[in-house]
Amino acid sequence: MRYTQEMLEAIAKKLRDMPPIEEKTKKYNKQEAVRILSKEIASLKTRGYTIDQIAETLRGEGLDISTPTLRSYLQRAKPGASKRQNGRTRKDTPPPLPCPSVKEQATSRATRATFTPTPDSDDI
Repeated sequence: MRYTQEMLEAIAKKLRDMPPIEEKTKKYNKQEAVRILSKEIASLKTRGYTIDQIAETLRGEGLDISTPTLRSYLQRAKPGASKRQNGRTRKDTPPPLPCPSVKEQATSRATRATFTPTPDSDDI
C-alpha cells in the first residue's frame, strides 16, 4: 500500500496530539523494577536481610523473580555497570582484531612476493 502526503500528515497530527503517559500508569519489566527498587534493596541488605529473603519478599508482593535473577539485575543496576564486561572495564579490553574478508585474503595471496632461489655462485 502506498501512502499519500495527506495521509502521512494526518497520522503525524494524531501522533502529536496523543497525551503523555502518566508515570503512575507506565509499565516496567522486572529488570527496570529492580533498578528502581535497588536503593531499598540495598538498605535491606545493610539491615541484615539476605538476597534470598529479599527475593522471597518481592515474590510475595507480586514481583515474580528468582534469587539468581535478582542478584544479576542488582549487579547491572550498580552505577557504572554498563561500562563493565565480564568483570573488566571496556577500556582494558583490547579491540578485536580485524578479520579479512575472502576477497581481501585472495588479494593478499595474489600480491605476496614469491621467493625464487637462484643457483649458488662463487661471487661474494
